[in-house]
Amino acid sequence: MDSFNTSLSGAPSREARIQAVLSEQRALAHDALDDLMHEAFLEIGVILSSQTDNPGAPNTLPDKPVSGLSTKTLQLIRQHHDTGDLAEWLSADAGGNKSIIISQFLNLSALQMQELRARFPRAFMKWEEGEDAALLSAYQEETAQGRKANFNRLAERFGRNANALRLRLEHLGIDLGDEAGVSRRSGRIR
Repeated sequence: MDSFNTSLSGAPSREARIQAVLSEQRALAHDALDDLMHEAFLEIGVILSSQTDNPGAPNTLPDKPVSGLSTKTLQLIRQHHDTGDLAEWLSADAGGNKSIIISQFLNLSALQMQELRARFPRAFMKWEEGEDAALLSAYQEETAQGRKANFNRLAERFGRNANALRLRLEHLGIDLGDEAGVSRRSGRIR
C-alpha cells in the first residue's frame, strides 16, 4: 500500500488531498490564463490589422518587441486573427510555440495587470456566497421575453469578463447553447 496516497483506512492521505487541491487550482489558473490570453490576443489582432496611426504609411509590424511580445509572435497573432482562426490556433498549442508565447504573454500580463484589474476588478477571484444567485437573477432579467443576454453589460456589473460569466452560468447548470463559454481545459471552441 502506498502510504503517500492513502492512509490505513483507505482514505486519501493528507498529501494526496493537498496534491488534489493544488492540481485543481493549477487547472483553474491555466483556464484563467488561457481566457486572458485569448481576449488580449483578440484585441491585439484587431489593433495589428487596423490601419496605422499614420494613414499614408504602410501597415507594418513593430521591428522590436512590444511589452514582451516578440515581432514573430505579433506576426502570428495578426496572421491568425486575420484568417479568423485565432481561437483554434491558441487551443491547438499555437503551432508548437505556445510555451514561448505564454512566457512572452506573462511579461505582457504583468505589465498590464493594473489595467486589467481596473477593467475587471473581480477577475480571477473566487466567487463569493451570493454572487451565484445575483448572476442567475441578472441573467434571467437579461433573457426575459426571449432576449439575448448582454454579456458585456453583465461583465461590467459583476467585474468579471464575459467568458468567465458564461462559464460560471454553465457551472450553475444554465445551457447557453451558441453563447457557451470557452474553457481551454475542455478544448471546446466557440
